[in-house]
Amino acid sequence: MTFNQIIIRQLEIAQAVVLRNLNGVTQEESVIRPASGANDANWVVGHMIAVRNRVMPAAGEAPVWDEARIAPYVTTSTGDVTGRLPFDELRAALMASHERLTAAIARLDEASLAKKAPFSPGNNPEETVQSLLTSLVVHESYHAGQIGMLRREMGKAGAIAIPAGVATPLVGLQ
Repeated sequence: MTFNQIIIRQLEIAQAVVLRNLNGVTQEESVIRPASGANDANWVVGHMIAVRNRVMPAAGEAPVWDEARIAPYVTTSTGDVTGRLPFDELRAALMASHERLTAAIARLDEASLAKKAPFSPGNNPEETVQSLLTSLVVHESYHAGQIGMLRREMGKAGAIAIPAGVATPLVGLQ
């Protein structure tokens, strides 16, 4: 597999986990903030889109949202749900951003991957598009798991069941 194929596959797995965990979540449930003070699902999904939005130009793709629309989702939530987008709109943008980003990644050649990234989440002056995409996978995976925990905070059953005796949580996500 190429680097692009590996990154796309990892993003596809994270996206499948997120979508499964969001199944049946309503607007009202999406803004339930856990007692621990963690971010709610509406903010986490919006934040994932906001980060994808920032990465897409590095992969040669236009963002799905403008800066005003992503503003409530860039920094950690204060718990104020004013200005939050409807959850159905977030789901649609999550799907569209995934499709556009993975298509853009598929088109990247080695020279494009080696270019300096337009930003670095870790303030690495040597950040390349390739290393930025690697960081994106970690970011997506982190929030996919977080949404699974938030689902349970909403009082919903876990969305990813692992059959007894199976050693991987990836069963059935293909």
